[in-house]
Amino acid sequence: MSTLYALLVGIDRYRSPAVPDLRGCRTDIDDALAYLQSRTAPGVDLDALVLSDGQATRAAVIGALRSHLGRARSADTALFWFSGHGSQAPAPRWWYAEPSHLVQTLVCADSRHGGVPDLLDKELSILLDDVARRAGHVAVVLDSCHSAGATRELEDREPGARARAVEPMPAPPARELLPELTGGEPASPPAPEHVVLAASRSHEAAQEMDLGGRRRGLFSWALLRALGRLGPTATYRDLLIAAQAEVERNAYRQVPQLVPPGRGIADRPFLGGRLAPPPSGLVLRYARDGWEVNAGSCHGLPPAPDATAGAVRVAVVGGPPAREAEVVQLLAERSLVEPVGWRPEPDRQYRVVLSRVPLPATTVAVGGVDQDRATAAALLAALGTAGPDGGPSPHLRPVDPAGTETVPELRVRTPSPGVVRVEDQHGVRLTGDLTGVVGGGARRAVRALEHIARWRQLRDLTNPVTGLAGAVAVEVVAARPGETIAPLTRPPVEADADGVVRLRYEPGPAGWVPPTVFVRLHNRSDRRLFCVLLDLTERFRAHANLFPGDYVALGGRTAALRGRRVVASLPAGSVVEPGRRARDWLKLVVAEEQFSAEPFEMPALDDPRGAARGPLAVQGFLGRAVQHRDLVASAEDGAYDWATVTVPLVIEVPGPGD
Repeated sequence: MSTLYALLVGIDRYRSPAVPDLRGCRTDIDDALAYLQSRTAPGVDLDALVLSDGQATRAAVIGALRSHLGRARSADTALFWFSGHGSQAPAPRWWYAEPSHLVQTLVCADSRHGGVPDLLDKELSILLDDVARRAGHVAVVLDSCHSAGATRELEDREPGARARAVEPMPAPPARELLPELTGGEPASPPAPEHVVLAASRSHEAAQEMDLGGRRRGLFSWALLRALGRLGPTATYRDLLIAAQAEVERNAYRQVPQLVPPGRGIADRPFLGGRLAPPPSGLVLRYARDGWEVNAGSCHGLPPAPDATAGAVRVAVVGGPPAREAEVVQLLAERSLVEPVGWRPEPDRQYRVVLSRVPLPATTVAVGGVDQDRATAAALLAALGTAGPDGGPSPHLRPVDPAGTETVPELRVRTPSPGVVRVEDQHGVRLTGDLTGVVGGGARRAVRALEHIARWRQLRDLTNPVTGLAGAVAVEVVAARPGETIAPLTRPPVEADADGVVRLRYEPGPAGWVPPTVFVRLHNRSDRRLFCVLLDLTERFRAHANLFPGDYVALGGRTAALRGRRVVASLPAGSVVEPGRRARDWLKLVVAEEQFSAEPFEMPALDDPRGAARGPLAVQGFLGRAVQHRDLVASAEDGAYDWATVTVPLVIEVPGPGD
C-alpha cells in the first residue's frame, strides 16, 4: 500500500486591503480534490488536506507542508497544489541566481497584513526539498502569477479575465523568513528532484475567468481537462503540452511551464502513476440521489451552455435503440441524470459513453470605442435575424465590447463605414477587410463569422470523459532525401516546449524548399479503432484528404496518404521569404466503430460553399436510428466511445539568426 498525500490551497479572500480578492481559487481546489478522489489508483490511499481562504495563512501553509506532506515516505507521493495570488519581492542576497534581483512569491491569506510576508519561492524550495528527501515522488501545481509586470496589459486586452498577481512586496526582514533560509546555505544533503507545473512564466500573469459555467483558474481548468483527455498514464510533459494548447486559446501571453524541463522526472506519469481511470469507464448507476454517472465538472464534463442548446447526454453501450440519459445536475465529481424514454433497472450498472455535447455559441464583440457605429449596428441586426427561423444566430452570441465579465472569443472591428475586420480575442487578424457591410452585405459578414465559429469549435472538439484517451497517437516523421514510403518505426519529430511541431523550409539551389514529412497513426491500444485524420488550415478549411477513415489494427501503425510524402508548404499565393509562417492543425478523431468524415468537411472561408451551415451541438456516434447528428455513425450497433487528438503545426521559413 502507498499513500498520496495532497495539500490543496485555494485563496479567494485576503486579509490585507492591498490584496484584491479572487473568485475562482476555491473552485480550482474543489475540482482538483474531486478529481483525486475519483481517480486514485487501487492500492493507493488518498490523504488530502484542504486549506481555503482564512485557513491558508502563511504559518498554516508552512506547517502543512512540514506536518502533512512531510509524512510521505519512499512508497508515497506528495502533491502541493496552490491557487491564489502570486507576486515578487526584492532579492539582493540571491543576485547570483536571480538576474532580475527578484524572487517569486505565493501570497497567503494573511500576507501583507500585520507584517506577515509572502511565502518566498526560496522558502518553498527548502520545504519541498525536505519532503522530497523522504517521499518517493513530489509534485507541485502552481496556479498563480509570477509577475505583476504584464498584469495591466493583460487586463486591458482581456476585460473578462483577472490576473492572479499583486504588486511586489518590499524585501521582508530576515526575522520573518524561515530560519533555514536566513542561516546561510542549507547544510542538508541535496534533495531528489521534485516536478512543478506552473501556470505561467516568471514574467507573466496567470488568469482566472468564466470557464464551463463557473469562475476558474485557466491553468487549473486546462490541466484537469488534459488529465481527463490523456488519462492516468500521461506524463508531466504530455500534460504541459495539452494544457498549453488550452491556455493559448484563452489567454494572451500566458505560457504554462514545466520545471525541470529536461528529460527525467518530467517524463514520469503524473503523480508517479498513483492515478487510474474507473475500472469500467463511465458508469450509470442508481445511488442515494437517484441515477448518476461517475463523471462531473472536475473531469471536464461541461454544463449546458444555455436553455436552447439542450443538455449533455450519455448513452448505454450496446445494441439499438439508443438508450440515453440527460445530465440534470452537474456536480464536481459526478453528475445526476434522468433516463430519456426508457426505464433502467435500479439494481444494475450500465457502461455509458458521452453521446451529446452542446457547444456554446461563440461570443463576439462588435464595434467599440472609435469604431463606426452604423456598421456595427447593421452587423448586430443581421446577427439577430440569422437563425433558421429568423431568430438570432445559433452559432454566435454578441457581448458588450466594453464588458468586464466575458472575454469575447471573436472581436469584430468596424473601422470605417461598411468595413468589417475580424480578430481573435488577442487582437490577431483572422480575415482581411470585409466590405459592403450594409443590407445583404451584413448577412454575408455574419455567414463568414459563423464559418469561423464552427471551424474553431471543430478545432477545439474533445471528449472529456473518454475511455480512449491516449489510444492513438499522431506521429509526424521527417522524410529523408529520396524516401518515398513512410518508415515504420523511425522516431517522430518532437514538439517544442509549447507543444507545437515546427517544420522549416530549407535553402536549395533554386530557392527555398518546403519541408516534407510522413504522418503516421499509431494505435497503442489493445483493440482495433476507426480513425479519421483532418487537416484544419489557417484559411478555415477542414478536410479529411490525409486519412478519410479506416480501422487501425490493435498495436499497429498506418500512414496518411497511403504512406506517401506530405509536402508542408505555405498556402498557395504566399511569398516564400524569411520570417513567413503558417499554421495547420492535425485533428484525429478516433472511435470504436466506423463513422463518416463528411460532417467534418468545411471549405475555405473564401470558398462560395462556405455559407453552408452545420448543427450547433456535437451529437452522435449513436447509429443511424438517431437523426440530425453532427457525428453520424455508419454502424447500427448503438452507442460507442470516441476521442480526439490535436497536433498543432507551424510551417516557417527561417529568418536571420534562426
